[in-house]
Amino acid sequence: MQISAQHLERSRDKYNPDIDNEAAQVAAALSLRIVPVPDLVTRLQAAASKTEPHYVVTDDGQAFDPPFGEHVEPRHGGWR
Repeated sequence: MQISAQHLERSRDKYNPDIDNEAAQVAAALSLRIVPVPDLVTRLQAAASKTEPHYVVTDDGQAFDPPFGEHVEPRHGGWR
């Protein structure tokens, strides 16, 4: 998940190079603290680890891939 987050950050920055400045302005206006993405992923993993069984998310009986763990290659066509 950390690797996925890194890829998504790079993509976000590529298509919106001013996003960090914009986020800082919004955070300051709302008196919010910007938390680094790796810390957010760690928090997400901690919260997901409390679900049963094994981070499985279901919707109408359909189980989705777990968000954490090893993946051979990025899903959805990868990042190129």
